[in-house]
Amino acid sequence: MVDPVFQMFPEDGPLRLAAGSPPSTPVAFEVGAQLTSVFLRLIKVGTNCAPTGESAVVVELRAGEGDFVPVPREPDTVTIGDVSLTPVATASWVPEPRGVILISVDIGKPAEMPWELRITNKAPVELLFVWVVSDLEEDTRQPRLMMERFHGREALLGKPVGDIVVNVANVGTRELTIDTPAGTDLGNGFLLDERTSPILPNDCGRLVIKVAPLAFVPGGVGLVRHGTDFTLQADTRDVEERTLHLTRSQKVSKEKEKEKEGKEKEKEGKDKENKDTPDELMMVGDLFPTPLSPLVAWAGAASPHVHFIPRELRPDVSTSALVHEDPAP
Repeated sequence: MVDPVFQMFPEDGPLRLAAGSPPSTPVAFEVGAQLTSVFLRLIKVGTNCAPTGESAVVVELRAGEGDFVPVPREPDTVTIGDVSLTPVATASWVPEPRGVILISVDIGKPAEMPWELRITNKAPVELLFVWVVSDLEEDTRQPRLMMERFHGREALLGKPVGDIVVNVANVGTRELTIDTPAGTDLGNGFLLDERTSPILPNDCGRLVIKVAPLAFVPGGVGLVRHGTDFTLQADTRDVEERTLHLTRSQKVSKEKEKEKEGKEKEKEGKDKENKDTPDELMMVGDLFPTPLSPLVAWAGAASPHVHFIPRELRPDVSTSALVHEDPAP
């Protein structure tokens, strides 16, 4: 079986148009120079995981440098001309279930020229739009998965961790099938416990992911923090859109936070004390609490300055460095 050849738009996620917004920025799509027909299947996605009904939406097409022309619903048709107003195609659309419309373009004068589409949302609510273009009508039926892909959980050591529930929307023009079965180990303490499949266009399902509690590993390794990246098996081509990034980490208890805060304050106090007592003012008795030999027996009665050295121990510097020191006892 030959893989379908199609163009899906927009590439970076559904087009969002607020109620009453101006026409969207034109989006170019390719039409082969030899084609006599092309199909665009477009879905109008509501924000509540449900079709929006007969929403007031205007779809316009342009061939080359010609004018944008609104495409009417069958049985009406519209003629699309190029920059010289020469007719090159006719177009119309028909409604389909779940907020999908199929736009058919019959090209009477095949040529190499750019084509563009733009959309105006006339509905009283925000809508999202995705569309698929192909010269084969059936190939414009394509699912598209949309979900929040980054999820994390914090928990106390050894305590249960709440499930991760991921809302999965199908913003494509055909039902979405997720082939990764429930019970799949996603790695590093994550388990796919439930999943919805199939998911109809303009509908949502969910993934329920169990998270294992964090454990202290014996042998001095300490607390283990885990993360995993898992790509769901589904009938969509975009790998990034169906890849989950999951993490779990330690949540510090209130007692631990207080203990940590106390240690930090204690450290700050010691740092301040050390700052107020520089090395050059430290007492000899602190450095040598017990005389080490008869040569240092003088320490208990010596001047409190660290740098004091009796003359008889260093006659070589008795007339230089020691002239300003305290005299020997």
